Amino acid sequence: MKKFLIYALILMISACCWRSPDSSFYMMDSRNLEKVSDKKLNIAVQPVNVPDLLDRPQLVTYDANSRQINMLEFTRWGESFPSVLQSTITNDLIAYLPNSYVKSARYDTETLTYNIKVEINKIEAVQNGKVRLSVWWNIAGADGYVLKRRQATYETVVENNDIASLIKAENMAVHLLSRDIAETLNKM
Repeated sequence: MKKFLIYALILMISACCWRSPDSSFYMMDSRNLEKVSDKKLNIAVQPVNVPDLLDRPQLVTYDANSRQINMLEFTRWGESFPSVLQSTITNDLIAYLPNSYVKSARYDTETLTYNIKVEINKIEAVQNGKVRLSVWWNIAGADGYVLKRRQATYETVVENNDIASLIKAENMAVHLLSRDIAETLNKM
């Protein structure tokens, strides 16, 4: 009985002393983007659809050789990943189209003159490699009629072998997507 109490006490003390690492939280930003157009448009960015694999707080990476998926438990998005993407696309479009009214729609039924819908097929994020963002996106009118639809892939280079560089490369891939959308809107 004494041995059991001693083991239990040691276990409780070590449990109190052991602490998991602190989590790091990340967001994307929309700084230093150049204007695409002075057009005045009304644009709603609808909620972004992502695969279940990416719809989690942890950053997901891939091993380039084995195609192993890595979920970085203590490296997390500051909010849900679909919300991070929707906010970034919205803020990018605000920067690319500064005279336009652009907002994140909170519900699929919230519409403006142009409604942007983005569906992420895959984000291949490889540390010390590149980021490949594969998407379907469309621009629909207020009546829901699709005016333009596109399947595209955007690639960026991960400059260093650290998480900040990986996040920056993912952010740059989203900027390329947003710029493509802005340039298409400018032609409409």
